[in-house]
Amino acid sequence: MNDIDPAGRKKLIIIGGGAVGLAVATSVKRHSDYDVLVFSSDPHASYSQCGIPFVIAGDISDFNSLLLRSREFFEEAGIDLRTGTTVQSIDLANRTVLAEGENYNFDRLVIATGSTPSIPEKLRSGALLENVFTVRTLQDGMRLEKALLKASNTVIIGGGAIGAELAAACSRRGLNTLLVNRSSSLLSHNIDPDMADIVREHLESMGVQVITDYAPQALNGEDIVRSVTIGGKEFPADVVIISAGVKPETELAADAGIMIGPTGGIIINDDLQVKLTDGTYDPDVYCGGECAQLQDLITGRPLLSQLASTARRMAGVIRDNLIEEQSSFGPVISPWVAVIGELEVGTVGITTQVARLNGIDLVSGLATGTTSAGYYPGSTRLYIKLLFRNRILVGAQAIGGKGIKERIDGLSLAISKRTTVDEILNLETCYTPPLGTLVDPLTYAAKGALRKMSRVRK
Repeated sequence: MNDIDPAGRKKLIIIGGGAVGLAVATSVKRHSDYDVLVFSSDPHASYSQCGIPFVIAGDISDFNSLLLRSREFFEEAGIDLRTGTTVQSIDLANRTVLAEGENYNFDRLVIATGSTPSIPEKLRSGALLENVFTVRTLQDGMRLEKALLKASNTVIIGGGAIGAELAAACSRRGLNTLLVNRSSSLLSHNIDPDMADIVREHLESMGVQVITDYAPQALNGEDIVRSVTIGGKEFPADVVIISAGVKPETELAADAGIMIGPTGGIIINDDLQVKLTDGTYDPDVYCGGECAQLQDLITGRPLLSQLASTARRMAGVIRDNLIEEQSSFGPVISPWVAVIGELEVGTVGITTQVARLNGIDLVSGLATGTTSAGYYPGSTRLYIKLLFRNRILVGAQAIGGKGIKERIDGLSLAISKRTTVDEILNLETCYTPPLGTLVDPLTYAAKGALRKMSRVRK
C-alpha cells in the first residue's frame, strides 16, 4: 500500500494525461500543496493531439513540435507523472486506485480518461492488418507518418473533422486519396448539408475522391492492407485511416460504481463531481474532458463535447474546486473550428439536424460574401448561415478562407446571450478593405432569416 505523505499533504491522483489531467495537475500544484500523482496510459505526455493532421500535411515540421512540456518540467514542478501506465481499478470505498500491481491512496481523485476510437464492427478484423490506423495519440501519428512515406493510395474512413483534415493532408502529400463517409454529407455532426457541400467541393478540387452514403464492407489483405471494399467494389489502399468517431473511455469509472449517462459519458454535476449508483455525488471525485457527459444549452439534452477548448475550461473548474475556490460548469454550445485544406470551417450551437431530432422549429438565413473587399488581393469567398428559434439565435455556421474563428467566437457569445435577429441587424460592424466588406455578410444572413419569419407570420 502506498503510504500517507509524511508531510501531511493531501493526495491528489489524476487518471489521464491529456488536456484536463495535466492542466489540473500543474495548476493545482502551483496553487496548493497537494501531493500530485498522474497516471497516463499514453507513452507521451503534454502534446497537442489537434496538431497531428498538420504534421501529416507538412505545415508543421515534425511531431516533436507538438510537445508542449518536457518530463523535466513536471519533475521540477513536483508532479509524479507515470506515463505508459494503465490504472486497473478504482476503489472508492477505500480511496485507492490499483496501478502497476500496487494500491495508491488518494484524498481527491480526477478521472480524465478521455475517449477511444470507434471501429465499425464489420472492420474490426481488418483493422488488425498492418498499415491500418486510428489517429488519437502522438504515437499513432508517428506510425502513420512512417507508413505514408511508402504509400501511393490512402483510404480514409469517416468524414468528420479529423477525417476531412487528414484527407486534405494526404492529398497535399501527393497521395491518391479516397474519403468515404456513411452519412450523406461530410461533417454531419458539425454543419448542415448545404454548408458541407462547400467542403466537399473544396476537397474534390484538391484531388480527393469523396464517396458518401456508403459504409465500407471490408478491409482486405493478408498481413498488410491492400484494398477496401465499398459498395461491392474494391479500392486500392496502401494505408487506411479509420476516423469513424470516438467513444468515452468509462470502463474504470463504471466498474467503480460511477454512473454512466445515455451518451456513454460519465454523469457529473455542475461542480464536475461524479454521480454514484446510489444517486449521490462524490465530493472528492471529479471528472472532465471527453469522458464526461455535459448538457446542451439549446436543447437541454445530454451530450458529449469532445473539444480541447471545452476540456481546458473544465480543468479550470476542477482546479478551483480542488483548492476550495468554488466554481461551476454549466451547459455548453461547443464552438468548433477546423482547417480543411485552404478552408476554415466553424460552427456553434445546434444544427438543423439536431433541431429536427429535438422537435425544434428553425428559421435560417444563408449569405455569401468575401473575406475582404472584392478588389483587394487575396480575397476569398465567405459563407455564413444563421439559425433562429423564435427570433433568437441558436446556431451559426461559417466557411471561408480566413477569419472564421473570430466570427464563431463572436457568434458563440451572441448565442449565449440569447441575441435576437433584430439585435444582429442593428449590430455595428467595422470595415476596412483588407479585412471585410462594407456590409458584413452576417447582416445579409440575418435579413434572409427575417424575410422568412415575415412570410411565416403572414
